[in-house]
Amino acid sequence: MFGPEGLPSNTYYGDGGEIPTDVMEHLRAAYRAASVRFDYQRDDVLVVDNMTAAHGREPFTGPRKIAVAMAEPHTPESTGDI
Repeated sequence: MFGPEGLPSNTYYGDGGEIPTDVMEHLRAAYRAASVRFDYQRDDVLVVDNMTAAHGREPFTGPRKIAVAMAEPHTPESTGDI
C-alpha cells in the first residue's frame, strides 16, 4: 500500500541497497536464537547497555509503570582514569 520507502521503519544496507529476503530471514533467525525472554516480577529493575545488546519488548496488556534513566557512556577520559 505505501511501498518500502513509506513504511514507518525499514532497514537498508549502508549504501541504500535493499536487503534481500533470504538475508533478512537469516538475521531474524539469528536474533531469535540469541534472544533471552523472561517475565517481569513486581518491583523488578532491568538495566540494558544499549552499546552491547539489542533489545525490545513483546506486546503487553495490563497496568504498568515504566521509569527510564539515560546517561552518557563511561569512558576513562571522562573521569581522568587514563
